[in-house]
Amino acid sequence: MTKKQRLLAAIRHKPVDRLPTTFRANKYLAELLMRRFGFEDPKDFARNQKSFLDRLPADFWSSGTKPDRFSTFSPRYTGPPPQPPYIDDGTSFHKIGIHSRPARMPGYDIEYPLVGVDPPLAAARSPADIRPGFLLDRLELFDFHHLVNPYREVQPEKLRDSEEDLVNLGTLSSLFMICSYLRGMEAFLMDLCSDRKMAERITGAVVDFVLEFNRRELAAMKGQAAYYGTWDDVAGQEGLLFSPALFRRYFLPAYRKLIDNVHAHGLFFGWHCCGAVHEVLPLMIEAGIDVFDVAQTSARDMGLENLHRLYGRDVCLHGTMDVQKDLVQKSPQDIRAVVRRVKELWGLAGGIILAPTHETLPDTPVENLLALYDEALKP
Repeated sequence: MTKKQRLLAAIRHKPVDRLPTTFRANKYLAELLMRRFGFEDPKDFARNQKSFLDRLPADFWSSGTKPDRFSTFSPRYTGPPPQPPYIDDGTSFHKIGIHSRPARMPGYDIEYPLVGVDPPLAAARSPADIRPGFLLDRLELFDFHHLVNPYREVQPEKLRDSEEDLVNLGTLSSLFMICSYLRGMEAFLMDLCSDRKMAERITGAVVDFVLEFNRRELAAMKGQAAYYGTWDDVAGQEGLLFSPALFRRYFLPAYRKLIDNVHAHGLFFGWHCCGAVHEVLPLMIEAGIDVFDVAQTSARDMGLENLHRLYGRDVCLHGTMDVQKDLVQKSPQDIRAVVRRVKELWGLAGGIILAPTHETLPDTPVENLLALYDEALKP
């Protein structure tokens, strides 16, 4: 099977010749691996990515939410750049008025955007303080006739039939997170629990924007994409950040519409959520998600056996190799044992894409990643 055939078969729960795999890591660790493999310019991930994947070996280089980060497209942004002290967050949140500031990771030469600072709706005291259509107006800042790839000069139709590329979409579709960044996390959680009118005004504005952005984005792609990936971290290590009833009221109906529209255009829908999500994952599976990402096995009751027992027949998992504890703390032999356990549970029947559960952390031993992908290749 080709890389693409293998991954798509797994999503469809069809037999595979071996487990499909994706690589994802922060820039620091990716560069370490590039140097170890002797790449001339270890910082040029886009140019090196296919040779790098062959050396690792893995099928695709995933972003946080999509199987193939280098084949991801979004509409061209024509609006103004962020003004200091704010920065481009590297995704698209700044394009809808969400602020980010630069931050550095202690102990490593890593700069990253701290997203959601100085929330623009933080001062609102009532729904009347939030202008109707404040997000929908920003649709005019996007040129949906020109879909761009941030890593290389290529059009989606050039990659559609490639067996080494999987065209991805899914920009600005994180319903809860957009609300939280606009309002501030604590304030928005309080709105959900105690101020229904404010919660309805904020979620209504975000839902209207996301669904219309999604409609235009999918129409512009004209059937060239295979996968739509989004993320919404509605859970923490121990469980949901708010009640399942609030999820059903404010977010699930919009997700149903989003998923239905994605499926109507012939794409798979992947939903990325960290943490212990048992209280809402069945709702999202019933709504039609095809892939659950990240399957964080270190969260409460999210162990491999439990995930396989509860969801193995109903949704394809992308992840299961825990970046929080296992890949950082365990030995290469332990990592190989986890991979073998995944194989025992899922076999070659599909339904699993083996990968780190998020971008691997900078203190992850390189030997553990090498052990992961080497063991995945073994029969």
